[in-house]
Formats: sequence, structure tokens, C-alpha cells
Amino acid sequence: MTESRPPRPAASLSLRLVAGALVWLVLMLVAGGAVLAHAFRTTVEGEFTHRLDALLRAMIAATDIAPDGSVKAVRPLGDPRFDQIFSGWYWEMAEPSGRLVRSRSLWDAAITPAPGGPDAQIRTVAGPRNEPLLVVERDLEFPEARGPLHLLVAADRNEVAEEVRHFDLLLFTALGLLGGGLAVAVFIQVGFGLRPLRSMAADLAAVREGVRPRLEGRYPKEVLPLAEAMNGVLDSDAALIERARTHVGNLAHALKTPLAVLGAELNGDPDRQVLSDQIQRMRRLVEHHLARASAVAGAGRALGVKVNIRGVAEALAAVLARMFADRGLVIDLQVPDGPGFRGQRQDLEEMLGNLMENACKWARAQVRVSAEEDRAGVSVTVEDDGPGLSETQATEALRRGRRLDEVVPGWGLGLAIVCDLAEVNGGTLEFGRSDLGGLRVLLRFPGRKAGL
Repeated sequence: MTESRPPRPAASLSLRLVAGALVWLVLMLVAGGAVLAHAFRTTVEGEFTHRLDALLRAMIAATDIAPDGSVKAVRPLGDPRFDQIFSGWYWEMAEPSGRLVRSRSLWDAAITPAPGGPDAQIRTVAGPRNEPLLVVERDLEFPEARGPLHLLVAADRNEVAEEVRHFDLLLFTALGLLGGGLAVAVFIQVGFGLRPLRSMAADLAAVREGVRPRLEGRYPKEVLPLAEAMNGVLDSDAALIERARTHVGNLAHALKTPLAVLGAELNGDPDRQVLSDQIQRMRRLVEHHLARASAVAGAGRALGVKVNIRGVAEALAAVLARMFADRGLVIDLQVPDGPGFRGQRQDLEEMLGNLMENACKWARAQVRVSAEEDRAGVSVTVEDDGPGLSETQATEALRRGRRLDEVVPGWGLGLAIVCDLAEVNGGTLEFGRSDLGGLRVLLRFPGRKAGL
């Protein structure tokens, strides 16, 4: 048989939160940076194109046609780079005859004109030094000219690329610093946000070491239900331990008398009948307390379970009617279909069955079972028209709790088990006088808002 291994722990909650936040942060920063870089590049390129188009218009305004039809520029365009050889900024005019008029910066080089038209055209070509040039060009008709003139202005695209690179460097440096600051903020936020869980872990360690009985720290509302659930488990364990101690104490108390009798008999001339009676009594006591312990061992509240009380009461009434058919008892069920017991069905059957059976045993002619449910919880009442309990007996029964079977002769083990099961399920047991004249037993159980 292979030995079962404990499950491997899942990844740290802090690691999950930090990793998720950092992944999302990186994605958003990269996406934002890409959008900003693209927008800047588009803006700079558009502005560069508009600038060349403006220079082309200035070039048109500065162009003059001589009487012989030749073309010349009557004034400079205002940018000294057109006069610097191979500066990357060029202009050129092509006459219908093919003669070229060009800026000093072109020197003896030329830019091959594209098939033109009256509208401005934009294209990229290689310059005199194989640099990428952005060209804006168009054809223009002058009255004095012998045909359309082709005018163009070109500039080195590397200037745009340099501006874009500078902006990208600045942008991603800023985004990197922002991302680093946000990452530090994420670590701080996760550490601060998970501090209550670390505090709870320390409190649980204190509980495990016996320093405190339950969690008593102040927790935020998101963690408070978990702390309350843990306290419920701790309280339930404490109650189980206390019940076990009580059962052991009750058993030890009940065995004192038989043991004393046995000791007295063994010191003298033992009577076999007395010894046999005491041994039988001790055996009954042991079986009695074992039965009580077994009845509550598997009991407890069940989450998400609601047992219909009417259905259980009807089934029990049918069985008891057959058991006490010779007495002609009337079992009056006043249980609507709505009330439900939030717990295990066998617990309700055990409690209600014992109460109804005891009521049938003591009743003269009538047993009444009723139930109701409200915001506070659900209550079940079992009444009979028998002799009932005196106020002293009822008070003593409630005070002594788990030893109900030792308070009133004839009650037996059943009502003791009812008291134990009611306590395990968070309920209470009350005794009183019924208007039928006999005993009235009231079971109360808390509802959902009361901590179910």
C-alpha cells in the first residue's frame, strides 16, 4: 500500500498578485509606449511633409520666367541649407526643354523628376549621397513659359528619423522609470494588502501553540468571514472536547456507586447476585454513555442543506401512530410546508423522533407538533397532555443540561441525546407547561443571518 503524500502547495498568493499586476503593467506600458511613439512619428512626418509643401509654394512664388522662356529663381527660399553642398536639402526646376535649375546644395547632381501633374506628389528617393530623401513635387503652367515646369523640393528623411529616435529614447526612459515606480508600488500594495492574512497566520500559530483559544484580531471585512469560520471550527472542537470530558465525568460519576458496592462485597463475604447486579449496572452505564457519544459524533451543521420539517414529522407520526395504535392517541401536526432545518436529516429525525416518542409515552390522548420559521431561525414545539414537569424539574433539567436522563426517572437516553444534538447544531432546548396540560418542549435553531 503506497503512502499518500500531502498535496504540493500552490504558488504564493503574493507571487500571484505581484506577477499578475506586473504582467498587466508591462503590457499596458508597452502598448501605451507603442501608441505614443506611433503618434509622434506620424505627427513629425506629417509636419515634415507640410514644411516641404510650404517650401514648394515659396519656390513657386520665387520663380520668374525670362523673355526667352528660361526659368530662374529671383530670391532664395530662406533656408541656408539650400546653399550648403550636399546638405540634404535640395530644390530643382526642370524646364520643358529639359534644362535644370537647381539649388547650390545639389552641386552637379540631379534628382530625376517623376511624371508630374498639377497636384503635389510625395515620394521617397535616394539622394546624391544615397541618403533617403522625401520629395514633394508638381507641375506648374506659367503663361510666359513654353510648357509646364516641374518643380520639386527634397529633404533628408534622416532628420525625421533622428527626431523620432530621440523622442523614443526619452519616451521609453520615462515609461521605464514609471514602470519601475509602479512595480515598487505594486510590491508595497500587495504587502500592505496581505498584512491581515499574515496577522491571521500569526494568530493561528498562537492558537496552535496554546497561547490563545481562538482568533481575536481585528480583520478587514473581506477576511472577517474566514476568521469567523475558523473560530467556529475552533469553538466546535472545544465543544467536542468539553462534551467528551463531560461524558467521561458522567460515566466516572455513575460508576462510583457500583465500584463502591463491589469493593464492599470483596472485603467481606461476596454475594454473587450482588456482584452480578452491579456488573450489569456498570455494563448498562457504559453502553448508555457510548450511545450518547455515538449519536453526536457525526452530527453538526451542514452547509447548503435544508431539510423539510413537515416531511420528517409526517413520517415519524405515521410510525408512532402504528406503535401506539392500541391507545388511540391523536398526533396533531401543525407544521406548514415552509420551515426547514439547516442541518443533517438524521439529526432532525433523531431529535424530533425522541421528543415525539416521549410525548406519546406520557400523553393521555393527544400529542401536538408545530413549527415556524422567521428571520431569527426555526423553532419546533412538541406538546402532550400528560403529567408534564414541575417548574423545579424543568429548571433543574436546563441547568444540568447533558444529564437530563438523571433528573427525571423514566426519561431514558432519548432526551439526553436530543439535548446533545441540539447543542451540536447550535440550537437550544426549552421546557415548559403546554396549554394541553402536559409538557411543552421547544427546540430553537438559528437561521442564516444568525451565523448559519
